[in-house]
Amino acid sequence: MSDRPRATLRPRLIAENWRRLSRQAGGSRVGAVVKADAYGHGMEPVARALVRAGCDTFFVAYAFEGAQLRRVLGAGPAIHVFNGPSRDTLGILSEEALTPVLNSPDEVRLWMNAGGEAPFSLHIDTGMNRLGLRPETLGELSRRPGLILSHYACADEPDNPMNRAQLEAFTAVARWFDGVPTSLANTAGHFLGPDFLGDVTRPGIGLYGGGTSPWQSLDLAAGLKLEAPILTVTDVPAGETVGYGATARLAAPARLATIALGYGDGFPRSAGNQGFAMLDGLRCPIVGRVSMDLITLDVTAAGGLAKPGAWVEMLGDGARLEEQAALAGTLGYELVTGLGPRIERTLSD
Repeated sequence: MSDRPRATLRPRLIAENWRRLSRQAGGSRVGAVVKADAYGHGMEPVARALVRAGCDTFFVAYAFEGAQLRRVLGAGPAIHVFNGPSRDTLGILSEEALTPVLNSPDEVRLWMNAGGEAPFSLHIDTGMNRLGLRPETLGELSRRPGLILSHYACADEPDNPMNRAQLEAFTAVARWFDGVPTSLANTAGHFLGPDFLGDVTRPGIGLYGGGTSPWQSLDLAAGLKLEAPILTVTDVPAGETVGYGATARLAAPARLATIALGYGDGFPRSAGNQGFAMLDGLRCPIVGRVSMDLITLDVTAAGGLAKPGAWVEMLGDGARLEEQAALAGTLGYELVTGLGPRIERTLSD
């Protein structure tokens, strides 16, 4: 038996999620955000599966990620680098045919002065005040961008007036670039309505099966399954406590299983006394604090199914990413991108 937790990566299901989002997007072209190692799902297998499904536009955060992706995909697909160019990355952007997203007047000057006709994208700040050019700073452009984009601050709140305000601000600037494709919607933006999408969308978490309503109506599949082996099973009498700090006291006799997974593997400590595992379809709550290497579960309801060597699901089809993340007081994004190197990765068929 393996003593390590394992993550089964499912690029085929991620590609099917992309197809579902593409059908939902109507006439907009759907790209794919594969930064942070495809949100912890493995950039290389995910990108290959997405290209086979028909995706031709990708987004990463850093130039080095773009270079890795170019070496996987070869010439052809567009690769946009969100964090823009710097003097240190001009060479790699050019050599690997990467498209920088220009976010500031300094980046505009740097790219315009670098010479050549290499394409670039333009990020317009419409109110998020994170990255992006304010409309009044666009005067130094000497060439037309290949794509103009912005980013919604509140797309996961469909009724938030910020969404409409950002769309209107973006539309006003887009008129200055007649004929240049636009990009606005992330996963949540897909569900704000057709006017909010732009010509190219940028789903991220939805590709990997994350997110909450309304896009779960598409029945998006979990992009990975995280499992951990049971190390020990112990019958413990009522009144005893479990784990560091004795934060859990048993109200009744319980059968407890300790599994090989902890915050040292990226599973959040805040899931203690909150999260759960699935064992053969049965929900088994976490009891006590999450330790660096170990988690204890109440497996009383599982009876003889709980035994050393059995595997429990911590993320997947039963232990849904967003529910597990919410119980831990975090987001699905943080949970999957934080899974550590001690977790053995395998690819599903």
